[in-house]
Amino acid sequence: MSAPSSAQITLRALVTSRWVLLGLLAFAGLLVELDPAVLGVSGWLPVRPGVVPFVAIWGSWAAVNVATDKLVVQAGKATSQLAGVHLLVDALMLTVLLSMSGGATNAFTTLYFVPITLATQVSPRWTWALAVSSLAGFASLFVLHPIPTGPSMHQMHFVGHLRGMWVAFAVTGALMTYFVHRIALSLARQQEELARLREHALESRHLGALGSLAAGAAHELGTPLGSIELLVAELPHMAEADRKDAVATVRGQVARCKTILHRMASPELRVAALGELGAEPWPLAKLRKELGEAPDGVDVDVVDATAGAETELPRELLGQVLRELVANAANADARRVDVRIGTDHDSALIEVQDDGGGMSDELLARAFDPFYSPRDDGLGLGLYLARAQLRQIDGSLELQSRDGQGTKATIRLPLRRAPPRTLP
Repeated sequence: MSAPSSAQITLRALVTSRWVLLGLLAFAGLLVELDPAVLGVSGWLPVRPGVVPFVAIWGSWAAVNVATDKLVVQAGKATSQLAGVHLLVDALMLTVLLSMSGGATNAFTTLYFVPITLATQVSPRWTWALAVSSLAGFASLFVLHPIPTGPSMHQMHFVGHLRGMWVAFAVTGALMTYFVHRIALSLARQQEELARLREHALESRHLGALGSLAAGAAHELGTPLGSIELLVAELPHMAEADRKDAVATVRGQVARCKTILHRMASPELRVAALGELGAEPWPLAKLRKELGEAPDGVDVDVVDATAGAETELPRELLGQVLRELVANAANADARRVDVRIGTDHDSALIEVQDDGGGMSDELLARAFDPFYSPRDDGLGLGLYLARAQLRQIDGSLELQSRDGQGTKATIRLPLRRAPPRTLP
């Protein structure tokens, strides 16, 4: 559902304010009819208007309000022009009612500020138009309803006071219109700046995601390429039978490199890296297929505890993280790796436990530092990239380890991705 326009909001507020004003008018008129002595107390009716003109104006205004609510507001047909015209009609109706009930001496001439304030939600032009029309309406009250004779010896003071009220209204209306207009322009500029910053942050996030994706693939390619390099260097010194096995191994490693590059180029992984939503749900249990072949000498056991749970998370990206964790376990001299794929309420919970050499407290504290590795041939990017990729999909990666007692990696992430935030 699209957000309501400023014209729709303005007309909705106008309908509400009209009902409040009409209710107060009806209450005041009823009091006057029941007891004319309240004329001096009500303030709204310094003189008693004719019943028929008052009811006619009241009924016409109420009918206009009903039609506005049913045909425009509820139908969603509000436009800036229509909202501005309705505000001008209100200013005119106020002028008529005020002229029937004391003119410029009526204490409620400040109600002209209501349509002016509502007009600020439409446009600056309509705000100035309402300010000018309200000022003209106030001035016409001096003509439409004669100013009553003031107390003896103070008539000129009373007339001057009423004219001063008109001048004060003109100054206040102009200042309010100007400053509200300036505030509206300032807010519009802030919204534009926020939109620009949001677009810039989204672009930076995309670039960072693509960078981590490329770095992750490059890191994953390091193992097969290292094996190929080692075998090619040994080929001239091998016996014929060993040479055939080495060539077969090299071909297998080349195929593995192609698979890694193919996964990196897959639309699913690219879209996931860019943080897009709307992927088709898939059973979380299928993640076990993403582990691929276990490293030499390592027994990988996968336990499915998902109970048929589905997710929209990027399958290829999670597979890349799991393969990295298993490879790390193999590099830590692990002989067995237990992978448990399950759920915890609305989250996916993946645990990777190995029986390797574990990590000391110092190494555990620096495990996620980029370019830090206890191995001479390590790049120190595996765990850093794994956690960075999980954070792209609102996930987390935690390590628990003791020296000589293996390592446990815990991945927790929501089964459903939350939509991105937008500006109000």
